[in-house]
Parts: sequence; C-alpha cells; structure tokens
Amino acid sequence: MTATETRQWHDDITINGQPYYTRHPVPDHGPNSDAYLHTLTHQQRDHLRAIHETAHAITALATGAHLHYAQVTTTNLLTNTPLTDTGTLGGTTRICNTQDGRSFAAYLGAGERAEDRWLRQNNLWTPLLAAGIELGAYGDRQTLLAANPHIRFGIDHNDYTVVHDLADQIITTHWDAITRIAGVLKARLHLTGDEIAGLAGLTNGTHTCDYTPEGNRR
Repeated sequence: MTATETRQWHDDITINGQPYYTRHPVPDHGPNSDAYLHTLTHQQRDHLRAIHETAHAITALATGAHLHYAQVTTTNLLTNTPLTDTGTLGGTTRICNTQDGRSFAAYLGAGERAEDRWLRQNNLWTPLLAAGIELGAYGDRQTLLAANPHIRFGIDHNDYTVVHDLADQIITTHWDAITRIAGVLKARLHLTGDEIAGLAGLTNGTHTCDYTPEGNRR
C-alpha cells in the first residue's frame, strides 16, 4: 500500500504505554473511548455504533466478501458489559472471504471513518469526539496492523492514511445505504448478511469459512 501524501498524526493519547495516533491533537483523557464521547446523548452514541457496524458490513459486501451478520448493543444494555482496552464493545460484524489486502484495509477502516463522517454531517464533530471515535477503532486498527506491520503513522509512504482513504472511497459511494440501514440495525440490533445485502441492493459473497449461525450468535 502507498499513500499519495503523508499526513500529520498526533500522539497525545497512550494505551499500555504506547502512543495511539489520532488525526487531530486532543487532551489525553486515558484509553477509554467513552471518556471522549460524554457530550453525546445515549441515542447519538447508539446511532454511531450502528453506523460503525453498518459501514463495516456494507464495505465487506461492496468488496466481494461474505457477510455473516452485523449487530449492536444499545446503551441501556451495556451496563454490565465488560470493558475492552478502550471502552465497552458495542457492536460486532462478522465476515469471511475477503478478496485482497486493499479490501481488508477498507473494511477495517470503514467503521471509524463512517462515524467521523456522520458527526460532521450532523454538525456534531469536534476534535475530542473524533478522538473518541478513533479510540473506539482500537481493535480494528490492531487487527490491520498485525497483518500489515509495514503500515505506520506519519513515517513514510506506508502511512495509515491510505486505510482511511480506501474506506472513505467506499463509504462515499454507499453512504445513503449505510445511513438507511444503520437505522434498521439500531432498531433491530441484529441483521444477517443476507438481510443487509438485500436492503443495500448488493450481492453477498461466497461463504468460505466454517462459521454457522446456529449456536454461534454473539
């Protein structure tokens, strides 16, 4: 992967003693993403979770992967949910048969970039909220970086910017579907891959893994 330009990243936040890079300077309120989102209502946070998982799902479909499901947990159900490294885990999207590295990168970058876009579209965006969104993508970023250790932040042409750019391209193309289906996911909490594909007018890719929905729904 290469990026046409290397953009500045900020290392104001640390997780386990390591810098966590954000696109804008922010105060370090610790690794818990919830600490950065306190200005949002519970309804807005719930909608962001749905936007995040729907963006993952639609990006997977748009790049030819097979989508098993997407699901979210609303704020009123998160009270007893264990904390992750960066807060509460409010959603999951499960896929298989990713076509190539660029598709994998776009899929993993789509959640945080869609949340950022939704905040801007609704005149809610601030650097602090943006940092919370990026912290909420900790698991996505760790997954991508584990598979692509050459990708870094602000060092050379293998910059994480390319991940965001790839995700942004797909999100822009499918934004209407993402926002529409996020409302359905928020209301129903769980949608199968075939349901999302049908709502989006996209084809669900070929199932190639050993996952079956019976007894495996989380």
